[in-house]
Amino acid sequence: MNPQYSIPQLKIGCTSFVIPDYYVPAIRQCISLTEDISLLLLEGGIKGQSFLSKAEMKEIVELANDHPSTTWNIHLPTDGDFANKQAALDYADNIKRAIDLTRELTPHSYVMHVVTDKTPETIMRPNLNEKETELILQTLENISKELPTAQHLALENLERHPLDYLDQIINQTDYSRCFDIGHVWKEKERPESLLDSWIERTRMMHLHGIGTRDHQSLHHMPDNDIDAVLHRLWKENYQGAITLEVFKLDDFIQSYHAMKASYERYLTITPSAL
Repeated sequence: MNPQYSIPQLKIGCTSFVIPDYYVPAIRQCISLTEDISLLLLEGGIKGQSFLSKAEMKEIVELANDHPSTTWNIHLPTDGDFANKQAALDYADNIKRAIDLTRELTPHSYVMHVVTDKTPETIMRPNLNEKETELILQTLENISKELPTAQHLALENLERHPLDYLDQIINQTDYSRCFDIGHVWKEKERPESLLDSWIERTRMMHLHGIGTRDHQSLHHMPDNDIDAVLHRLWKENYQGAITLEVFKLDDFIQSYHAMKASYERYLTITPSAL
């Protein structure tokens, strides 16, 4: 079955909560929307007690089997950090629970946040120091043993983190990037300026607009900002998934139309793309 919403030459996806409901009924409604679904396991609790149940996971796997063309990525828990060795161990244990729970979906990517302290901040975080980097590297190695390959682990750039925050980690390992374009826009930076150095290691992307808050429709963004990123992706024949990381169906549909309009503008300057 063809997805209801698709963009030529790009693989777009939605979040599992683009329909505001519990996991199974939400996914049952959204599974026909796009080619890819991001299953959000953002807050698992200390020992995974807040994850969806194994029975719910079984229902989702059955839905996935009924829609074999749909692909999946897992957004791993975010309620953990690398503040110290024990915190990193607890965080890794919970992430491994999430990986084990979702293994039957055969996800193409597992998106992960790397933070030394998850306490909300309004100021820019400092770059990682040597001790923090070593702890993170050791922990990620422990986690990646649970994955088909190291490349399946996609580390996401976050708001209020320096743009080069993950560079040491990425450069010393085979882990991938999850390029969150919206987070770069939120910091009033230019995501297209990062594509030269990031796109080769980018396994997937998050795309969302900045309105009164983050993670809103792309219609809030100027056409030039959207085109600067998307036209480059079409030109480079980008093959990874792009999650429209919004949490309302209206925001998703508006974002889809913003992408479609960008493609139409792209064709006017690159007719050979037809």
